[in-house]
Amino acid sequence: MASPLKRLGVVAREDHPRLADMRRLLADGGWPIRWLGDEASPSVEDLDLLVVLGGDGTLLRAARLAASAGVPLLGVDLGTLGFLAEVAPDQLPEALARVASGAYVLEERVRIEVRLCRAGVPDRVAYGMNDVVVDRGASGRMLEVRVSLGDEEVATHAADGFIVATPTGSTAYALAAGGPVLGPEVPALVMVPICAHALTARPLVISDACVVRMSVRPRTPGAGLFVDGVSLVEDLGEGDLIEVRKAQVPVRLVRLGAATFYPRLRAKLQWSLRGVNGVR
Repeated sequence: MASPLKRLGVVAREDHPRLADMRRLLADGGWPIRWLGDEASPSVEDLDLLVVLGGDGTLLRAARLAASAGVPLLGVDLGTLGFLAEVAPDQLPEALARVASGAYVLEERVRIEVRLCRAGVPDRVAYGMNDVVVDRGASGRMLEVRVSLGDEEVATHAADGFIVATPTGSTAYALAAGGPVLGPEVPALVMVPICAHALTARPLVISDACVVRMSVRPRTPGAGLFVDGVSLVEDLGEGDLIEVRKAQVPVRLVRLGAATFYPRLRAKLQWSLRGVNGVR
């Protein structure tokens, strides 16, 4: 799987204090680099690799640019949790050399396709790597979210919102809302009500072959729809239908070492550590 890396793109968290150092590091390496700025949809189809300098949020932004074109992503951890990043900043020159020599593998992560129909008419489409969230918005009032799998109704949840997450997104908002952690290889999605007004409302793991349909009851004006934290609409209402399905093209992440998801999960969440916060 050798790659000459003739065309290398970089997406960065522009306000990070280490960005200047990373620019010098890449310049010193002599790599053919195209810095992708804040333009809405820069061209990435001709790139061999997209290097992501930042945290998981920056990598999600890069995935929106690169995934449809199949461009692999190499994450450099300048964030806090860094579940998705592969290398530390000072390891970047070595990492690029290994990619150029073909000493890497590609890990495919599921994306979701989100379609919004308004009054029965297709309105817009978005893609996410983490999750899609229906949120109560600025009203502060609870939502009633009707959830179906295909044409079969699952439940109508009275809640602050509702999350449909990929295995990648299971360690993000879905985890904070009480959902389970899914291994990235699991062919599933997780559905999580947010602060449901019923003790019987629980997260549900479903096959990623399912099509999830959601609609909002009209009692709450100003409900919002977010994909990977980016607002899609802020005025969901009666007659709007949200469909979530597995996208045809996955996100491709460069992996260099033997470390898998589970050691990374254990380290980031500090599992199995003794003496943490006084617990022994």
